[in-house]
Amino acid sequence: MSTTMASPSSTEEVKSEESPYFNLIDERWIPVLMLDGSETTLSLTQTIEYAPDIRQLQGELPTTRAALLRLLVAILARGIGLPRDPDEWSSKLGDWQSVSDSVTSYLHRHHDRFWLRHASTPFFQVADLGPASDETKDLGAFVADFPANVQAFTQRGPRSLDRMSPAEATRWLIHAHAYDPSGIKTPDRRDPRTKGGKVYPLGTGWTGKGEVLIAGGNSLELTLILNIVAPDGQRIISGDEDRPPWERPHPGPLEEFDAPAMPQGFIQTYTWQSRRIRLLFDGCDVTRVVLCYGDPLSEQNRQAFDPMMTWRYSKPQSTKFGTTVFMPGMVDPSKSVWRSMSAWLPTGAQSIVNGARQHLEPGVLEWIGQLYKHDKLSIGFRPNIELVGVQYGNMSATYAEVVNDSLRVPTFLLQDDAVDAAETVIHAIDDADTVAWYLGTFAVNLARARGVEDAEAFREEAKDTAFRDFGLIFAAWLDSLRDDSRWHTARGLWQKALRDSAVSIARRLAHEAGTASYLGRIVDVENGTWLTTDIALGYLHKGLRKTLSIAYQEDTDA
Repeated sequence: MSTTMASPSSTEEVKSEESPYFNLIDERWIPVLMLDGSETTLSLTQTIEYAPDIRQLQGELPTTRAALLRLLVAILARGIGLPRDPDEWSSKLGDWQSVSDSVTSYLHRHHDRFWLRHASTPFFQVADLGPASDETKDLGAFVADFPANVQAFTQRGPRSLDRMSPAEATRWLIHAHAYDPSGIKTPDRRDPRTKGGKVYPLGTGWTGKGEVLIAGGNSLELTLILNIVAPDGQRIISGDEDRPPWERPHPGPLEEFDAPAMPQGFIQTYTWQSRRIRLLFDGCDVTRVVLCYGDPLSEQNRQAFDPMMTWRYSKPQSTKFGTTVFMPGMVDPSKSVWRSMSAWLPTGAQSIVNGARQHLEPGVLEWIGQLYKHDKLSIGFRPNIELVGVQYGNMSATYAEVVNDSLRVPTFLLQDDAVDAAETVIHAIDDADTVAWYLGTFAVNLARARGVEDAEAFREEAKDTAFRDFGLIFAAWLDSLRDDSRWHTARGLWQKALRDSAVSIARRLAHEAGTASYLGRIVDVENGTWLTTDIALGYLHKGLRKTLSIAYQEDTDA
């Protein structure tokens, strides 16, 4: 729904509308979960000050938390400066009170750029943004749990979008820059990209283009410092001009950077202004929004500019550009984080196809591996790796599904030279994928044996069951690994656990298939092929022996 901007009816209204209101540094707008289990809402300075007592950020969606964390990392990085190496990292971040004082001083130096409402420099907005028609949108235009036309996340009803507190509006403002869908948008009246009164799709917000990995600790303090990385100019880039929006001249309605835009480092990327937005107030509440395209950012080879994102080799893009191209990892709702783990372990352990590694280890994880190698992390510490991503709908114009999962990972696995250990884990995940496929085929054969016409429909359900069970034993196996483990032995233990789980699942499936499957039937009249539960089990065990050869070999040797 759209409407026309109303002109103020009095001088008092003009004054009220232009007066600065709701400063993010001072006002409470960040929801947090404290270590004692209580929930509260804090300002920017309070969130930094109390980070040691905060378990994690909260938010309407996992993507809200991801966007807020990336903002906080950018603020922290600018407030204390980035380290050059693990030793400087330790000295910079070892005293949190000193960190908090430095960041608070930094924020107050830029205090005037953090007003949610401001006559000329509203935070993450353009003060005079507006289309030629003076058309504005209701708040559903930038709220991810109630997007226009597609109620993908029904946490709220239509009436609750009539008005919004400035605290919630701030969170959705930050979220929109990070995750707003693509699609046709109404442009600002001065935008030269306008065609027929519209700007055609320029892509989602930057963070929505791939999977983000959040390396976390048991407190927000530890989570923040784990994500403060040392730029090396190659794997992680942050130059002298790597400054967030509040340190640069306030952007107008047009593109700030010449296309193709090139960020100066990960701080700019974490705070990238992919949209031009203006919030409209009625008193203290936000009631309408103007949402236009801002600076698009291409995905090709941005890995050094976003060390929190996963990266995959793209053959089509490499062919197109005549050079090796990596793209953001694709969000797959069907994969739990443990199955995605293969894509973000050390680069040296990744398979090579057509002369290129298929995945790159994200810079933050590689950095944590360096901290471990230099004894900067406590013995036994295992970061919680949280995957956050969005699967969009048709043409990326709507939200479809939010993906969120996490797993504690042995820190030694993240070292760039932990190739043998990482390869063992990658092979273990491959084992699970193959065994799940065999169990899916077993379920299909059971259905065929009892005369089900659409037997193939049983494959995915069986695979889903397998992956759920395998995920539990994988987490336990992963937790048992040590940096001095014998990797052949470790994989053998995994294969035995995987085999036992697969056999248990097969028994359940066979029991559920009942007598009809046990007795069986001819499934290929021409060749006289008979299929029963026992025959299907024979096929399954043949596949298990082929896939889990170490487990079966060790049984033979015993």
